[in-house]
Amino acid sequence: MNHINSAVLEQVSAELQAYVYVLVDPADGVPFYVGKGQRMRHAAHLAEALIPIGEDDEEGVRSRKLARIDAILARGEEPEVWILRYGLRASEYTAVEAAAIDLLMSFPIEADHSNAPLSRSSQLTNARRERARGHGVRLLSSLIEDFAAPPLTTSEPLLLITLNGWDDHPEGEPVAGGRMRYRVGYSPEWLASDARKRAYAEIGDSVSAWWSLDVSRIERLGIRHVVALHRGVTRALFEIVPDSWEFDTSRVDKNGRTITKVAFQVEVVDSGPLFDATVGPYGRRVPERARGSQNAIYYWPR
Repeated sequence: MNHINSAVLEQVSAELQAYVYVLVDPADGVPFYVGKGQRMRHAAHLAEALIPIGEDDEEGVRSRKLARIDAILARGEEPEVWILRYGLRASEYTAVEAAAIDLLMSFPIEADHSNAPLSRSSQLTNARRERARGHGVRLLSSLIEDFAAPPLTTSEPLLLITLNGWDDHPEGEPVAGGRMRYRVGYSPEWLASDARKRAYAEIGDSVSAWWSLDVSRIERLGIRHVVALHRGVTRALFEIVPDSWEFDTSRVDKNGRTITKVAFQVEVVDSGPLFDATVGPYGRRVPERARGSQNAIYYWPR
């Protein structure tokens, strides 16, 4: 990522502070090295940049590591750098590194060519993964992309919808157009740009239902496109299919009043001037909402 502004890299370095990372072979999603660091070099997207030669490095260990990296590079790919934990104290990141090494050296890891890291929630019986700041696995390149995201400045009227969390619907949930969706929210694996691009249609399913929307306002403002937001950054762009609005009035609030939820159909927009202005290679950062705001809906421009 030599094209990334050095100021962005400095921001990422400040965000990471002390961190623990793993190197992953993108061909099978299997980690092959665990390390720790306190700074990120300019060539941080290259695995070797995160593995400086230390006085206590064993030559044999480093040779095996570099041989694996060379094999990945020979395929025309790069090792993925996944941040396990960041924002740690020195004592913490040493313990986290040791625990990760013990875990990966003690239990079998099965190569899977169809699934990416963060797509294996069914592997454990735990109900959830810790989501607090600094306590979740992140792909290093996704952190860089977040910081590299320029502000959203377009004057095009847009409907911005924030996607958070991630839920499975094994039996399916009906959405507009007589279709069914089986997952909803924003999957952690989509923080990787390649995985996100492959999932545009699924992101569209998440963004298209069911919301408390003012359809008359949308039509009055001339809004024809919806943008999926996650962590304050635009992730995908869709065109709203005209006259595809569907309404659900089956729910009531605690006072017995009808709650109207809205769904609509979308078509993926993944290129062109509007895509470049609203998403582009890194997404666009949207101004922070007022403190305490829980509304996922954002009519743009403000």
